[in-house]
Amino acid sequence: MLSKLMYHEFKATRRVFFPAYGIMLALAVISSIFMLFSDLKTPLFLSLTAYVLSLFAVGVLSFVYMIVRFYKNLLCDEGYLMFTLPATPAQLIWSKCIVSTIWMVVSTILCIITFIILILPIMFGTYVQSDFALLQAIGMGFQRLTQSFGIHLVTIPILLIILGIVYISNSCMHIYACLAIGGLFNKHRLGAAVGAFIVFAIAWNIILSTLLSVGSKILTSFNWDPFSYPAFMSGVSSSYLFILCSIVVVIVCMLVNFCITNYLFKRHLNLQ
Repeated sequence: MLSKLMYHEFKATRRVFFPAYGIMLALAVISSIFMLFSDLKTPLFLSLTAYVLSLFAVGVLSFVYMIVRFYKNLLCDEGYLMFTLPATPAQLIWSKCIVSTIWMVVSTILCIITFIILILPIMFGTYVQSDFALLQAIGMGFQRLTQSFGIHLVTIPILLIILGIVYISNSCMHIYACLAIGGLFNKHRLGAAVGAFIVFAIAWNIILSTLLSVGSKILTSFNWDPFSYPAFMSGVSSSYLFILCSIVVVIVCMLVNFCITNYLFKRHLNLQ
């Protein structure tokens, strides 16, 4: 049932995202073409302004639209229909969270792609006549990084990408939990959700600070000294430890937020 819910969620949201992506890509291509002609300064300025605005629009659309959709689908009048489906509250929650995360990741990737398209004329010497010196410098820098870091040049970015995806999912689930708490009230639901968000943010900051303090004390008790290793390996090991711990903490936070949302939807659903 989860796959069916995700399919219908994609089908409903793609009608909004695909046109936004198309506009952003078109503006990037148009701006890139205008860069080829030095006498088209005014059209270039206008297209670049429109492109920057499209970036902001896609960013807002990716996050705010999916949050508003969750609120209207599950906590407003549409909730009467959604909760009559042969699906558990957990499946409804995860379908929204997974689809939202995927759209946000796709939006990020497309923003990077459009930025690359935008700077292609610069890279190939339209404004910087360098006979590919820039590309050669980038290639040499990448080779040096590969020789210095080896496999770590691949594994650390992969872990950072995983951390980013998990963080996006947790952000969605965190807001879902706040909206579910706001749904307990008959009036001023959004105000209550904002209050819950502030309280949760303070609580999570306190918890994370405590975890960091306890973790440092544990490492100290085991006489762990990063400076006793070679400088390079110490830095790499510390990076791995920090990223992996961050992933675990964010996953735990996401599961806690999910449990809160799921419990409130099961036991205290209020659609009035």
